Amino acid sequence: MIKRRFSILLVAFTLVVLLTFGGIAYAATLRALWSMEDPTTLVDSSGNGNNGTTTDITSTDGFAGNGYHFNGSSSMATVPSSDSLNPGTSDIQMTVHVRFTKPPSAAVGDYDVIRKGLSNSAGGDYKMEMLARNNRTKAKGFCLFKDSSGKVGKIINGPNLADGRWHTVSCTKSATSVQLTVDGTTYTNQVAIGSISNTQPLSIGAKSGGGDWYSGDMDEVSVQ
Repeated sequence: MIKRRFSILLVAFTLVVLLTFGGIAYAATLRALWSMEDPTTLVDSSGNGNNGTTTDITSTDGFAGNGYHFNGSSSMATVPSSDSLNPGTSDIQMTVHVRFTKPPSAAVGDYDVIRKGLSNSAGGDYKMEMLARNNRTKAKGFCLFKDSSGKVGKIINGPNLADGRWHTVSCTKSATSVQLTVDGTTYTNQVAIGSISNTQPLSIGAKSGGGDWYSGDMDEVSVQ
């Protein structure tokens, strides 16, 4: 119980730090928080009921408490679509904690860490990926938001994440910008993105239906 309380407090503190120092100032409403304690089921502790199913995920030591290990070929978690995961015209921020050692291979392409919708989804989509750089010797965080009109705001930046350490990564869309925050450092692309709302599931560790398989550990994932 003490360990679990510490996990919740640590994640809450992380979210406050990101909101305070990540270049965005607003009152956040938590839409989903997946603490990833049990690899057999994805439990949302936000109160919005955004629970999901898991496939071929195993348990590992996490950023706080336990975490999920993704095998890079078949591991993923899927959450059914809900209005609470569609931001519409509101600001949205997704935050993950990741730990991995290998950049995406040419066969995989890139790591889909969290995404809702695909490039052809009606109503737009949003996602966070890890992209290979420097001849696939490094990996950097990537954020993309596409609105219902097809307008895209994206950004890739930050340090090499494929170093076997835990990193806190956030993707944020506001009315005027798209931001990537890595371990407290924020990178900004000034772009105005409109409404995003689709009927697709939210997937973690791969794109919906499979592919772009993430290989590594993940913990304490949230949408707000």
